[in-house]
Amino acid sequence: MTYTCLMNPGGPWLLHVATVDLRNREYTIGGVRAHDRMVGRERVSAMAARLASRGERPVVMINADFFDLGTGEVENNQVVNGRWVKGAVITDSPHDEFDNAHTQFAIDRRGGVHMGRFELHGAVQAGGERQALTGINYRPPRTTGLVLYTPWYGTRTLRDTLARITTQRPRDPDASPTGLPAQARPAPSVSQLRADSARAATLAATREAVEVVLAEEGRRGDTLLYRVRAGSERRGGGTAIPPRGVVLSATGDSAIAFVRRMARRGGVVRVVATLGDPPFTPRMSIGGWPRVVQDGANVGTRADSLEGTFPRFSAARHPRSAIALSRDSTQLMLVVVDGRRPWSVGMSLAELGDALIALGAWQAMNLDGGGSSALWVDGEVVNYPSDPTGERAVGNALVVERRRR
Repeated sequence: MTYTCLMNPGGPWLLHVATVDLRNREYTIGGVRAHDRMVGRERVSAMAARLASRGERPVVMINADFFDLGTGEVENNQVVNGRWVKGAVITDSPHDEFDNAHTQFAIDRRGGVHMGRFELHGAVQAGGERQALTGINYRPPRTTGLVLYTPWYGTRTLRDTLARITTQRPRDPDASPTGLPAQARPAPSVSQLRADSARAATLAATREAVEVVLAEEGRRGDTLLYRVRAGSERRGGGTAIPPRGVVLSATGDSAIAFVRRMARRGGVVRVVATLGDPPFTPRMSIGGWPRVVQDGANVGTRADSLEGTFPRFSAARHPRSAIALSRDSTQLMLVVVDGRRPWSVGMSLAELGDALIALGAWQAMNLDGGGSSALWVDGEVVNYPSDPTGERAVGNALVVERRRR
């Protein structure tokens, strides 16, 4: 692993670059969730200290996905050590110009490296029947179907309450089209009001949910195995999630009938959850927004049309964090560009794409930036966070660790 600090007077820009050779078996790449829970925020440096306290050996960490500033919930899919923290078909973002899946970075169970706009592809099989999985620890607005709740979600499934809606604003201000602090933002847009209305409808549907508890049985290849817990069927949400199990929650006539037949029949339940096309089973994944380099070309210039970013987010200069891969996918670069300083003004997405290509990137994606940008190397944050209070507590991070001996 190497760390380099580069000064470019053209901006001016100060870049911090950590490079890892993925062929070096001394290192492993993973993801970290704040406080090891689906909700909550934590500084990258605190995550590193927490990993070290339990005997792990972090070397480099970078902040990752955009997140809800109130709850800390990230917008994209996340998988940690093969376990799903969040799974969604469409990225859970209030700022998109149009609904879409944002760019994500993942490593599969065989060590393959992936970057793309991944959607959750999931299915539940029981008694010769099969139903699609619509979310993991996340119920998509305006959608009925099956949702799997794991211990990452908390102690109980979603209840029929509007409390969750009130915590959905504000999102991370650096992800917003204005980039303003929450108290300085204009009134909610029509799209934001529609999103809240959709969430209200989703939560109202929860009172009709039928849920069943599944005990963990193990894994067979890429298939997760569970067993129906007798007498666990419940209506209306708020089901206790067992430490070694999950809760399968159904809304809509077809999904509810499927779960009720499963509860009566009992037995083994098989769950498959993959990303990508062709599908792969992730060992880790984290999200960002948007892709800025694809096959050696700068696509940051087209982010507004490709992934629904806003001009005041994409064209303005902000502190930036990014992940990049070399052409042969053997070199992983974790990059932070300082911003909002006279000696480093930050970059637009187009400028970020150019800078990463100059560093050797063939594929690259933008991560949460602004005050969230933090690159931790060997015990300290090496960049200069732009918040007046210093390093910001964030939702998740990517970590490079030395393997345990």
